[in-house]
Amino acid sequence: MITIPQSDDGSSPRIHLNQPFVYFGQSYSQIYVNHNGHLTFTGPWRSSTPQCFPMQGSRDIIAPFWTDIDNRLRGRILYKEHRSGHILQQATQDVNQYFPGLNFRAVSVFVATWHKVAYYPRTSTVTTFQAVLISGGRYSFVLMNYGEIDRTTHSIQVRVFKIYFIMLKSSNVNVPGRFAFRTDSGTSGPLYPINGRRSSRSDDGNSPRIHLSQPFVYFGHSYSQIYVNHNGHLTFTGPWRSFTPQRFPINGSRDVIAPFWTYIDNRERGQIIYKEHRGGHILQQATQDVNQYFPGLNFQAVSVFVATWYEVAYYPRTSTVTTFQAVLISGGRYSFVLMNYGAIDRTNLSIQVRVIKFYFIMLNFFENE
Repeated sequence: MITIPQSDDGSSPRIHLNQPFVYFGQSYSQIYVNHNGHLTFTGPWRSSTPQCFPMQGSRDIIAPFWTDIDNRLRGRILYKEHRSGHILQQATQDVNQYFPGLNFRAVSVFVATWHKVAYYPRTSTVTTFQAVLISGGRYSFVLMNYGEIDRTTHSIQVRVFKIYFIMLKSSNVNVPGRFAFRTDSGTSGPLYPINGRRSSRSDDGNSPRIHLSQPFVYFGHSYSQIYVNHNGHLTFTGPWRSFTPQRFPINGSRDVIAPFWTYIDNRERGQIIYKEHRGGHILQQATQDVNQYFPGLNFQAVSVFVATWYEVAYYPRTSTVTTFQAVLISGGRYSFVLMNYGAIDRTNLSIQVRVIKFYFIMLNFFENE
């Protein structure tokens, strides 16, 4: 394990990778570990202030915890590429658990750790996090692991190139404090197949009443109908045209699922598509996903309702392109909602992502370059 010299806004020297890391279509044989919580490939980078994409052209960046870090008086920043031993075994096991069906075998694992580092200028703060780059020839993955994260008023961003998210104590692989992403060019994203009935082209529109063959149980209420509203949300008791995110309670006890609640206009661009699946590979996929994310339930999906906002535009910018999806999975006693994100264009509109009393900001948020 190599330790980077202590400095403010510093970086490692160029690190040669014995196994090239494939990153969204680019193959890199070198990497830099930058003190302010990010990794870059083409050169060191000292930025301590998170930025929106696109930034400085096509720079590729992995940022487990991008903020203003100063390890001159506290903490160490370490890195190592592992080519054999138990680290490869652990990485192989983790990837096959989080991404079943690939029959993956790790051949290289690059680990960068920011261990008990401090925020600038508060040298008393203590924060630990890690980026793990796993290569297996055809496939590549990034794990982000979080230990103790101290409080700060600094801006923070966590991102993998086109992906950024918040809530470090959560997880997308059911392991608190860990996130896992596939980053090779072969990934097609997390979207379920897009097919079914198309909603009308209209501003602030909605689908007609959709009958659910299998009622969906939603926090104590059982619903046999649903509406897909154009502005990024689903409702049960009636259509709803609101394009401005609101706080709960809203209009009394209205139940709403909002994968991406904002001002959407599909009159000139995009389709809003929905379908209830009662058999076939979609149910198999949903069953596998739920048992992976919520182990121990022995879950069996009997109905999957998929609503997709495909390449829709924000109002009034018809040139924008955004894709996202809500997947409602029913299995009798249990019910689940998956929110999947494809390309998410930038906007200065208000956005909210929520499931009834819970709201959060984009755990897997893909953004166009």
